[in-house]
Amino acid sequence: MPISDSSIFASKSFTFIVQGKPLHVHAALISNCSEPLDRMINGQMSEAQQGFALLEDVDEGTFVRFIRWAYSKDYPAAEYILVEAGDETSAQASKSETSKETVVVVEDLDDGWGSFGTKKDRKKKKHSASSKGGLRESFISQYDSSWVTFSTFLLPAPRGNKSPLEDYTEVFLGHARMYIFAEKYDIQSLKKLALDKLQHTLSIFTLYPERVGDITALLKYVYANTAETVDGTDDIRTMLAHYIGTEMEVLIRDGEIKDLMLEDGEMLGDFLKMFALRVS
Repeated sequence: MPISDSSIFASKSFTFIVQGKPLHVHAALISNCSEPLDRMINGQMSEAQQGFALLEDVDEGTFVRFIRWAYSKDYPAAEYILVEAGDETSAQASKSETSKETVVVVEDLDDGWGSFGTKKDRKKKKHSASSKGGLRESFISQYDSSWVTFSTFLLPAPRGNKSPLEDYTEVFLGHARMYIFAEKYDIQSLKKLALDKLQHTLSIFTLYPERVGDITALLKYVYANTAETVDGTDDIRTMLAHYIGTEMEVLIRDGEIKDLMLEDGEMLGDFLKMFALRVS
């Protein structure tokens, strides 16, 4: 329920210790955001009696963004990293050497599971640009509708990448970590905001071949730290599966992505669902 500014600023201070650093907040504000945090601050737990809590399941950057959100109902994205051109070229050359013997054919699945990732001498089917375009338009329109209905005030639009040398791994992971933090502490409005921010950023992200690793890192983190929901509503996995469908041509040619999906049955299942949508 809403809480007045006077109640917030007149409330006692509570300290969260995150990665060894004490972070002081107004107790009334944070307890009003989440029932689990309210019990930690005002309940019968030892943390409430001591006036501080040690959080070992969150990094400092994520918790600071949470505090920013608690006060302003928005949080800043993590910064992208500008990589050196030489480092990126070397990484791409190394990846090319390790994967050049593998030809991934996604146009024909008639051979079943055995054909996934194997080299075949077959004529490839061509798909019209409208197929990918339709999926991307659907992905973007989902962002547009959710962002507009969720936001009661204007939030700054995320920055799109301008170069293959801009590493967006931390940008993506920052939103994913916020989503998972909000899910754990039952902060539904923050969870929705983090999902919307991540989807918006992906919708304007140019997937250069050099930046496939950014998406790989995001997929690894999300699938390692979330569980599949029953209905998939507002679920980060569902959103990422939709994104995979929009960028399938680029992603499937990456050896690390292929290996990741073969190792994770749930991820592969989500990918195949989107592939079926793509060719239908």
